[in-house]
Amino acid sequence: MRQGLALPFYGHYLHNPTLPALVVAGTYHSYQELGDLAATIASLLVDPGNGPVERVGILASRSVEAMAGILSACWAGVTFVPLNPKYPEGRLATIIRNSQLSAIILDSAGCRALTDTVLACCPPLLIAPCLDDHTAGTLAIRGRQTLAGYAPIPPAQTPREEIAYILFTSGTTGEPKGVMVTVANVAHFLSVSQERYRLTADDRLSQQSELTFDHIVFDLFMAWGAGASVHVVPENMAMAPAEFIRKQELTVWFAVPSVISFLKGMRLLRPGIFPSLRISLFAGEPLPRDSADAWQEAAPNSRIDNLYGPTEVTVDCLWQPYRAPHAITPNRGVVAIGRPYPGMHAAIVDSGNNFLANGEIGELAVAGPQVSAGYWRNPELTARRYPRLVHPELGETTWYLTGDLSYQDEDGIFHYLGRVDNQVKVLGQRVELEDVEFHLRAVCGSDAVAVIAWPVLHGTAQGLVAFVTDSTLEQKAVKDGLRQRLQAYMIPRRIVCLEQLPLNLNGKVDRKALAAVLEAEKQPHV
Repeated sequence: MRQGLALPFYGHYLHNPTLPALVVAGTYHSYQELGDLAATIASLLVDPGNGPVERVGILASRSVEAMAGILSACWAGVTFVPLNPKYPEGRLATIIRNSQLSAIILDSAGCRALTDTVLACCPPLLIAPCLDDHTAGTLAIRGRQTLAGYAPIPPAQTPREEIAYILFTSGTTGEPKGVMVTVANVAHFLSVSQERYRLTADDRLSQQSELTFDHIVFDLFMAWGAGASVHVVPENMAMAPAEFIRKQELTVWFAVPSVISFLKGMRLLRPGIFPSLRISLFAGEPLPRDSADAWQEAAPNSRIDNLYGPTEVTVDCLWQPYRAPHAITPNRGVVAIGRPYPGMHAAIVDSGNNFLANGEIGELAVAGPQVSAGYWRNPELTARRYPRLVHPELGETTWYLTGDLSYQDEDGIFHYLGRVDNQVKVLGQRVELEDVEFHLRAVCGSDAVAVIAWPVLHGTAQGLVAFVTDSTLEQKAVKDGLRQRLQAYMIPRRIVCLEQLPLNLNGKVDRKALAAVLEAEKQPHV
């Protein structure tokens, strides 16, 4: 069976060409305009004179070129690899080199990222659709003049088993690992999501994340499958999008929960402020109950879903609606991660990959049609993280081991307890950092908190350090409050007050950056 991720867009391109497909920096781009651009870039990609093209990097951010680049790769039937212009040049060069790209599509930010180190790893085919032809080092960048010589082509039909995209995530060794997601994986995710949310051409979806966060798959392909419009959130409003949501009258919002605590901290989240929203989706981090309540007050006409899913299982694979009676994880104060998508399966396994009963804590494993094809050029890691296991009901099948501590309750709802690697030992006692964070939120009255193990010597944590925002309590008062809730070895040695928590490029709390703050304090001042 053959299909293509660009085919639904193509239907609207042919039959509803004047509908808005994309809004960037206040400028509307119709299905006709965006489709013409993507189809022309695709024509260049498949030109035999440029040699065979198998994988296309998209080195761009929040731009027409970024979205058209993804669409053009799908249009040409080739694999796209999202690249972030903000990556350090070493990381960017490593990903470009390891993914063996045939071409790279750039916007202005992408062109600025072409340092000598990065250029040394680039393929000869560099395309900047909205810029003039120019050179970077010794390489020619094909722009408007080159594209003017190509005509739009119909979209390709792609075998379901083909790789739709490779998304590189951080590896435990420091080497980025590329997750290979197939056309069939994406097709199942989109089909299930559309069945649940019933998007129409009247919907206006946010595009809040960088391309390297797989929310982009939902934002673009869910919108374009329904004939709806994608509204790109400017970078300076990504974590404070209140005005943008109101001005664009968005109907669908998808982001990490940190956005809520950020808005609360800035006093920008008021009751009834988002009347146009009808669907609000949060994923990537635990969703605190207080944050969900605050968002529900701000968006009274919206349903709220807490979604869960590693990149390896195609965006999201479990969901929990936030409605009464609320499914809240005991002793965590966060919304449960819920039940698997239709067609997907979830289970809890122990360290020997044996399936556990309801109520037992272990590692969450996921199986089904959204489980990706594994890691790019890394069969050893693929075999370890995607084992074939014999389930008592499903028989032998491939499971993805998520690395997340979880359990399933008697009602069949799954609860997330934290990362396996966020389970540390302090003075020989096991501590789950998310457990301490739950009590820290309660004592401080702030959702924006984080706890890290620090310092860590010879693999053992010497203690914990807590970071808190939006709290007026003194350090002693916080510790006194925690003593009423936690055992002595779980009390952070120090409470650090910050104006806001550092976030990574995907908008999640950056624990490595917090550790760096403490490490910097140890360095002698010059």
